[in-house]
Amino acid sequence: MATIGVFASIFDQDKRALCVRQNYGDHLWTTPGGRLDPHETPLDGLIREVREEIGAEIAVLGFIGVYANSYKDDLVLNFHARLIGSLDHWQAHDEISDLGFFALQELPQPMTANTHWRLQDAADGRCGIYRAFSDPQHLIPG
Repeated sequence: MATIGVFASIFDQDKRALCVRQNYGDHLWTTPGGRLDPHETPLDGLIREVREEIGAEIAVLGFIGVYANSYKDDLVLNFHARLIGSLDHWQAHDEISDLGFFALQELPQPMTANTHWRLQDAADGRCGIYRAFSDPQHLIPG
């Protein structure tokens, strides 16, 4: 069965993207978010996942698009969001080892093409996007 992920593209006042580093698997950099639980709506799941990962609330500003990873039967929904409050008291935990705001030209590595395109589409103000990825090794060169 396909999994559905929900991720937030969050930017600061300098238009830098918030990225988090996973503390599992390949320790990839991505945007805050994760998998929906059974019977959970996308917005409820997004708010829950972001709260779990960065300890902050968000305001969801809009829907950006759908990103399909056919090689692992996975759909990702990308939303534009704004932080409510600050990250001043955030600490690393079992799921996320690091976080920070990064210019789009200086995104941290390793990062998948899926994450890169989600951030680029958000920064460009796009909505209604559909992108498909078929290569599981498609990482953005560091």
